[in-house]
Amino acid sequence: MRLRLEPDITTVVGGNESGKSQVLRAITAALTGTGYDRSDFCRYSSFFGADAEMVKPEFGALFSDITPDEVAIVEDMTGAESLGNVTRIALFRMNTTYKFRIYVETDGKWTEPYNIKKPNLTAALGIPALTVIDAEVPLPNSVPWNYLITGKPSDAVSRDIVTALHERFKAHGGWFVNAGAVQNAAADIATAFGPSNTTDTVDANTLQQYELAADLLFKVAKIERDQVAELQKFIKDKNGYASSLVDSFNEKIAKALNFPHWWSQDSQFELVVSALEFDLQFEIRDRTGKSYSFDERSDGLKYFLSYFVQYLAHEPTTVAKSEVLLMDEPDRFLSSSAQQDLLRIFEDFAHPQDPTRTAVQVVYVTHSPFLIDKNDARRIRVLEKGEYDEGTRVVKSVAANHYEPLRSAFGSFVAETTFISGCNLVVEGPSDQILIAGATRWLKRKRIAERDRLDLNAITIVPAGGTEHVPYMVYLARGRDVEKPAIVVLLDSDGPGDKARRDLQNGGATGKPLMNDRFVLQLGDKALDVQVDNPAGVVAIEDLLPINVAIDGAARYCREFVPDVNVHALGLDAAIVFAGNDSGKKGLLKDLETAIATASGTDGFHLDKIGFARCVVEILMGDDDTTASRVTTDADLDTAQTNLVALLSNLSRLQRDALRAGNVDRISSRINRIKREFTRTLKGTARREDVLDLIEQIEAQLDYSVEADAVKETLASWRSRFKLTEDPREEVEDYDALNKAITSLAYQAVRNSEAAKS
Repeated sequence: MRLRLEPDITTVVGGNESGKSQVLRAITAALTGTGYDRSDFCRYSSFFGADAEMVKPEFGALFSDITPDEVAIVEDMTGAESLGNVTRIALFRMNTTYKFRIYVETDGKWTEPYNIKKPNLTAALGIPALTVIDAEVPLPNSVPWNYLITGKPSDAVSRDIVTALHERFKAHGGWFVNAGAVQNAAADIATAFGPSNTTDTVDANTLQQYELAADLLFKVAKIERDQVAELQKFIKDKNGYASSLVDSFNEKIAKALNFPHWWSQDSQFELVVSALEFDLQFEIRDRTGKSYSFDERSDGLKYFLSYFVQYLAHEPTTVAKSEVLLMDEPDRFLSSSAQQDLLRIFEDFAHPQDPTRTAVQVVYVTHSPFLIDKNDARRIRVLEKGEYDEGTRVVKSVAANHYEPLRSAFGSFVAETTFISGCNLVVEGPSDQILIAGATRWLKRKRIAERDRLDLNAITIVPAGGTEHVPYMVYLARGRDVEKPAIVVLLDSDGPGDKARRDLQNGGATGKPLMNDRFVLQLGDKALDVQVDNPAGVVAIEDLLPINVAIDGAARYCREFVPDVNVHALGLDAAIVFAGNDSGKKGLLKDLETAIATASGTDGFHLDKIGFARCVVEILMGDDDTTASRVTTDADLDTAQTNLVALLSNLSRLQRDALRAGNVDRISSRINRIKREFTRTLKGTARREDVLDLIEQIEAQLDYSVEADAVKETLASWRSRFKLTEDPREEVEDYDALNKAITSLAYQAVRNSEAAKS
């Protein structure tokens, strides 16, 4: 099996038992020559058991960016002379002598294999070093002082040991009532309080957790080990100084982690430490200001913190010129949102924001759709298990087949599942979906700002299956539930598109608009300042493409589906395509289809929208297999970029506005529901403790948005305004003011949103 790795990030996906994890072992074996034995040989290979002696599997790795110094090393280790302009080398670990074999690509041609006669020189080649993020090791709840101070677990004493000893003393107090009782119970005392029961036995997994905690404190937060020793020394008799040390530790941890930047679920999340008698304890402080031990929070948070600390504590190799990071199924403990956050950590490994960090090549395996970066489909490798002796196979053209292999690998429709994200973009059909997603990936590759393109991991593009179905699709999402997802709609600027927009405002059976019209964008709207070849302007999304890009896309389509038609030989241009009296009114695609049919004399020629969209994306990406006959120029690509940025930046702005509006509506709706129940139960009077309960109910219904934060600040002010903590059993003195405050609170998010717009 051959697996091509991307230079930055490679995502390996597949169903159960498809061989995903074995890929990581194979990479390790190819780079290090370790981690495998004879039992790893493929059982259904025709070579299995063919020799008299069982042999090990063989591995090879191909390397690029070869320097002249490395060419000299290859010549020395193989005895080859004057290899010349070497572009790539392939190093294989074989079963036969010689154990190392190398192939060399020179001027585009591969040589015959060279046997490596000096294998000790392979280290000098700078073969990439391996780094592994361990998905099995969480951050511990606490770490014993002795381990932090000495780095050794043997002398560690924990609270668990002390508690257990105390419980044994209480349970067996009769053993110690007098000297005689002690003598009589000597054997039992020795068993209960002997060395085996009074010291911690630290297993390998716990030791790894301790090491991770030490990395956080000493490598990441840059806390001195002497300071930890000081803290332990003064915790008993100098509490003030000890508290100051803890505060300084927490400041260093907060600064080093900058965790709110990476953890999207809580912008005020903090990881803090507290000093106890026997250990240093890790705690979580969230937006409520309360602290919780790790035992009180989900496993997902502990494991995400573990991955994050391993990322920050990573130190680049000094013995190899590059590095490969491996991670096996990091999705096991993480929520969908945390998986999206982990994607950003992988991205920073491969493309560090910090200029002092060295880029690392990342390879990870997953079976979760939320760890698939939809913004960059080239990174995806789908594995499937073939029948009988076929073994594990790599599925080709994942993106080109519109994620169909992913659906098979995950066992469900996950590529564009309707209404699963925070915001949804409803488009008329799948061709719009393909073009928008492809344009987003192309613009990302061209390093266009994030605000000027969509984040496909944060928005779901939903094809309605036709313009006439758009209103019903929106109704399904927003018409029946109390909680309505954020929706943006993109329509063509033609008769059906205009009608769909009117239908969205006319509503269904209730006659109420299905959505706010400001979240509907038609391609011909003035908000899109674009330059197009279509004399009728922008009718459909294909009109945003320069005519030469469209011609190349049609040529690519015909080479694949209509090989009898050579589009480039027809000599088409804008004047020919838009030659009719009503030219352009049905959109570029229809006129191009007509022009090709007429010029080629092919009756019934059809240019399929979906196939054409896929081919156009290949033209933009530069992935077309025939480039010599292209008519697309650099100026055409610049125009396509300008037009597509205009579209996607407007859609991105509408997405942000729709999410904010959704937050506002949800907050107001939830507060009003709670208020109605409160006023119905307590008519004209309320005790202070009732108001405290009301505050808790409202806070429990709020999310982590900025709009919700403002509401929480107002709720906090009620405690002093209505004297809620003085005597909770007393009635609120000014119930009318309280009632007005609750009513005002329900619409605070609306007012703040309107103020922000103005």
